[in-house]
Amino acid sequence: MDLAALQERLQQALGQEFTVGPLLGQGGFAAVFRVRDTTLNRDVAVKVLDLDLAPSPTLAERFLREAQTIARLEHPHIVPIYKVGRHKVGKQQEVLYIIMRCIDGPSLRQLLGTHKRLSVGDAARIVRQVADALAYAHSHDIVHRDIKPDNILLDRSGHVLVTDFGIAKAAQAATAQQLTTEGMIIGTPQYMSPEQAAGDKVDGRSDIYSLGIVLYQMLSGEPPFDGDSSASILAKQLTQAPTPIRRSRSDVPEELSFVLERMLEKSPARRMQSAALLSRALVDALPTAARDRVRMPFRRRLASMAMKSLIGLGVAGCLAFIAFVAGAAVVAYTVFSKPPKVVATYPIPDSLARVLRERRALGTGDTADYAFQPGGQEDTTLLLLTRRRAVVLTPHQVRSYARDSVRPGLDLDFRGGFFFRFVLRHSPQPPDTVFRALSFRDFLELGPRLDKLFPEETRGGIHVRRSRSGVRVGPR
Repeated sequence: MDLAALQERLQQALGQEFTVGPLLGQGGFAAVFRVRDTTLNRDVAVKVLDLDLAPSPTLAERFLREAQTIARLEHPHIVPIYKVGRHKVGKQQEVLYIIMRCIDGPSLRQLLGTHKRLSVGDAARIVRQVADALAYAHSHDIVHRDIKPDNILLDRSGHVLVTDFGIAKAAQAATAQQLTTEGMIIGTPQYMSPEQAAGDKVDGRSDIYSLGIVLYQMLSGEPPFDGDSSASILAKQLTQAPTPIRRSRSDVPEELSFVLERMLEKSPARRMQSAALLSRALVDALPTAARDRVRMPFRRRLASMAMKSLIGLGVAGCLAFIAFVAGAAVVAYTVFSKPPKVVATYPIPDSLARVLRERRALGTGDTADYAFQPGGQEDTTLLLLTRRRAVVLTPHQVRSYARDSVRPGLDLDFRGGFFFRFVLRHSPQPPDTVFRALSFRDFLELGPRLDKLFPEETRGGIHVRRSRSGVRVGPR
């Protein structure tokens, strides 16, 4: 693969609004580059297909078909797609690319490279978040078909996202000529389900089996089946049962071991029947799996240092430690929460206004008062407040309300961590949840703005309330 030439063609295809940066990864016929979006002042990841290496035109068509499939998905645990492009460079060359969110964190493969085995809690939390992503994809008739550690990413805050539905396929887009008839095995042998290895028709239960392999590897340090060749690995997937996980990892609870066994059943009929059921089963087996945050290595070191510092401390030492914690909170605010991607007040930049008008989020004759797009896991949604409208802008949707008809509110939820949820209430319709997991930094930016932009009688306010799931703080 001529990466320099591919990078140059990509730059020509993207134009002046983007600056193509370093290579993030490559494999097969595609490469991924970090690219700077100068209009929105953010980094994105761009996956580009090297057509010079493609043995047949069908690969190009598959690339576009699969890109259009994943572009329909919007979920907190799926890497979002911003744009799918096809551009001619010169008379004969063509560039196919996908612009997606750039995740500043390791893949699960990289994490396992430095920590061969993960804690039981972290492993369960990762699998539960992936299961939630798969449940959403399966509800849209999309099977991932290549769940493996490389395609599971973690951002800097320890939030899990699934990427590269590159061989996923919407059921309604399938034809009599299946992709597997093109002479290729679709998937990775160590993580393939038995039915996928046999070339049979697959559904969401195949992804559950592959995710079970990933869970087994996180707990034991190795996938249950390996070999010298793809054929030998596939034969084991079809015929051999994995060694019970508690033989190599005695701290795995029996309830979680049972869930893992159900995930790895050879017969799809005996396997866990849906990713949604799997998510609930994981939380039932290990309640801490409900949390969204996976402890990243640097956080582990901080926690270890803090605990060691407490040993031998007297009263005076504990008081000093409290002062240290207060300082650490400031550090955590800076290190572990990303600044917003977009914060703009009247008059907003012309480049942003142009994008908003192109998406029909900002109407003719209307004026934008405030635009906000958080960092982190919520960075695909933008809130726009104009003189007339309250607008929610996502990569594939624009939701617009009369500004005087909505009532904004912020909820503080302790379930699975500490985060804020922002909603727009517009009776008699159900509330529109704009942001599900805002950071404290986002709250400090958004809260005061709402106080200025909305009359006091329309603001939800903040108060503590108790729900069936625990204590919540939110609007009255």
